[in-house]
Amino acid sequence: MALISARPALVLAYFTYFGVLGIFVPYFSLFLDGRGLSSADIGLLLAIVTASRIVGPTVWALAAERSGKPLWIMRIGALLAAIGWLSSFADYGFWPLLCGFALFSFFWTAILPQLEVSAFAFLNDNTQAYGRIRTAGSVGYIVLVMLGGWLFERYGSEFLPPSALLFLLLLLASLFLLPKVSIHAELTNEHVRFSTLIKNSVLLRFMLAALLLQMSFSPFYGFFTLYSRDLGYSGSQTGLFIGLAVAAEIVAFYFAGNIMRNRSYRLLLGVCYGITVVRWYLLAAFADNVWLLCFSMLLHAGSFAIAHSCAMQFIQQFFPKKLRSRGQALYAGVIFGGGGAIGAYFSGLLWQNGSGASLTFGIAALLALAATLLAVSLPTKTAKH
Repeated sequence: MALISARPALVLAYFTYFGVLGIFVPYFSLFLDGRGLSSADIGLLLAIVTASRIVGPTVWALAAERSGKPLWIMRIGALLAAIGWLSSFADYGFWPLLCGFALFSFFWTAILPQLEVSAFAFLNDNTQAYGRIRTAGSVGYIVLVMLGGWLFERYGSEFLPPSALLFLLLLLASLFLLPKVSIHAELTNEHVRFSTLIKNSVLLRFMLAALLLQMSFSPFYGFFTLYSRDLGYSGSQTGLFIGLAVAAEIVAFYFAGNIMRNRSYRLLLGVCYGITVVRWYLLAAFADNVWLLCFSMLLHAGSFAIAHSCAMQFIQQFFPKKLRSRGQALYAGVIFGGGGAIGAYFSGLLWQNGSGASLTFGIAALLALAATLLAVSLPTKTAKH
């Protein structure tokens, strides 16, 4: 397969990667509900599957560092994730689903941290260029969310296994279009130890704030489609709500470089995390009002897109080039793995098949508030290493 230049290939890789998530994240709980699982079972399964993302990123990052071939790590991860996904086609109850999705999730973690590191390497750490290429992921997500709503109404929750598999295979193909990138070229004159950096108080505060924020996202990622259904919204309307959030995310990613230029992390993260408090409060108290629900979706621009862009730049600046792959893996494992697993488990317990929805989102708002207080305690600039 012929290679194409880095930027178009990155656009395609981000589009297909987040296209898979556009099918998986919003509709996975509906799929599990359709297979007869309770909200507690759904929360437990999501927690255990997400927990595989704690160890996975570090394992794959070490493999990428030692081999010097992050592209092959991504390709192997995508292939094995697709094989793990095949388990979703069979309906043999809770435990087979759990094992299959845990394997999928573990191999899936090989992709994004290496893709982020490779993207910054291709783009010479240009945050503005990164933000605009990253919008392709948001476009992929929104397209598949909208399509998923239509497919759910037409075919029910069983649309998910074949649809996600198709985009997994497209993702695998896109990774073979990326030109070679070697991390060996980045391993010169770097003497800072990873074990020293991870004890830094600034990093610890940043990680704890991001962890709490990610925990606050868990009821939205795990149960929003069920919440929307219980409130009487149709599958297409739910797809439109999520699509609105991702449309706001696309705009925010596109302008992220300009927004972040010459502004401190403390300011931007404080504002973004504070916006998230408002967002979850609106879902807790006013989700039956379609206009306020739509407004809460627009807040995704700050609570996710700008916050994520800040986090990526923080990791790139805090860790020296030699250690960025492990830095990305640490962030992905602790935040998306640990925070997602803890949040999913407790969200499942609190949800009570829908009767605890408002309480769950109210607690999410409190978690986001705690994250905001930690964010405003950060210094205005990261240290240089």
